[in-house]
Amino acid sequence: MPEFIDGFSQVEYLTVFNAIIFGVIASEFFSGWGSMLRHRQTIKIDWLHIAWSLFAFLTLMQNWFGIWPRTQFINNHFIYFLWALIPMFLFHLISVIIFPSNKKIDATNFKEYFSKNAKTLYILFAIYLVSTIVGSYVYQDVGDVVKQNITRVIGILLSLGGIYFHNKRWYHTIFLAIFYAGLIQFILSIPL
Repeated sequence: MPEFIDGFSQVEYLTVFNAIIFGVIASEFFSGWGSMLRHRQTIKIDWLHIAWSLFAFLTLMQNWFGIWPRTQFINNHFIYFLWALIPMFLFHLISVIIFPSNKKIDATNFKEYFSKNAKTLYILFAIYLVSTIVGSYVYQDVGDVVKQNITRVIGILLSLGGIYFHNKRWYHTIFLAIFYAGLIQFILSIPL
């Protein structure tokens, strides 16, 4: 099996596919925020919903930045390539849950909308964090993997708490404050 076809490696080929998927997911966030701006006269914006959407987007961007060392593995076996798609699939689901469809956004009360979807968001974030822990061993991550995984385990525990307290706004506020701090700490632990 040739490593290059006309100067184009298989890793580059697979990475382009991943980049397209990340772009599609990011466009879901931009589309959601754009739709909210377009309908700002008829919707009720909620600061907690906005904070969650920003957190999810920043986590997606951190994921994109953090997969760089893993890129070399996606060509080693089809399983590596498929495993790389799991976080992207989860972020797509998160983006779909965070924003209502454009057809249903008119007259949306985002406080109520968030309350209806909070439990699902916590479940998806818990699954995402579990997948990142497994991925840190599948791909032999760089940096302080133990420190990164401790942060992830704390995130899983907080997400499980969020599943239980999904209807408590005080929990969402505390959760987001801790998760933003954890995201910053996590980003600082990734080597450049």
